[in-house]
Amino acid sequence: MVKSADRRKQKYEAKIDADVSRSRILALKDNMVANAEGAFANLAQIEQEVKSAIMGLTPTIPSILIPAYLNVGRELWKKTQKFTGTTFAQEANLVCAKWKARGLTYAPLAAIALLFGYVYTY
Repeated sequence: MVKSADRRKQKYEAKIDADVSRSRILALKDNMVANAEGAFANLAQIEQEVKSAIMGLTPTIPSILIPAYLNVGRELWKKTQKFTGTTFAQEANLVCAKWKARGLTYAPLAAIALLFGYVYTY
């Protein structure tokens, strides 16, 4: 049986009730904050390692490009949270190739990829 538009609207309105959302968030808030705290600490450490890896390279990286290289590190870190082995290697290659196509240079990309255990070759 096909649901009517009114029935769909009623169900949608029930799901976005502010009191229901508030009670769900309050029930999970402590766990959400604890999980985020650990992830934020890990991400900050990874960003520091990425910055250290690219700052030691010659020629030096223009400061305007540092956020882009940090984004590469963040993306690779995200991939490590989802994938391992061959699948991670394929995903890491896609990330590096994407940023290379956007104008970033090979040496810093390879140094960042190496931090995550991937050898980037183009």
